[in-house]
Amino acid sequence: MNVNATTMASRKSTFAARLYRTLTTAGLPLVELLLQQRTMRGKEESARVDERRGVPSIERPRGPLVWIHAASIGEAQSVLVLIERILRTSPDLNILMTTGTVTSAQMMGQRLPGRAIHQYVPVDRIGWVRSFLDYWKPGAALWVESELWPNLVLESKRRGIP
Repeated sequence: MNVNATTMASRKSTFAARLYRTLTTAGLPLVELLLQQRTMRGKEESARVDERRGVPSIERPRGPLVWIHAASIGEAQSVLVLIERILRTSPDLNILMTTGTVTSAQMMGQRLPGRAIHQYVPVDRIGWVRSFLDYWKPGAALWVESELWPNLVLESKRRGIP
């Protein structure tokens, strides 16, 4: 790819990211309505729905923290062995596990080892993503998901989170 093609691709990518960010910001009333409907249908936990807005429900543990995100129950279950191994080999490390479904959250609540905590992943609105990252300050992130959310990915990259 020549320099002009690279520059054009970069501009298109930047424009797409800005457009997405603008739409997800302007779409707040729709996102709130969706969260309300999902809560009424049991797809969100009413006591923890603020986590989806980037508001934590528990205190951040002291020390270094690795953030592992898995979309749903299958992905979450697949990383449990990895979490146990990481914690066994790194005694000063904590794990923040995020998922997006009630069933995966329930499973994580039962199966996560000590020094690993669960929160819901925030909805991909830039303010909520920034609030989430400001609070948790992960030293690294590992995402086990087929859907990658632009604000989450770009904001993590901007902050230098490997």
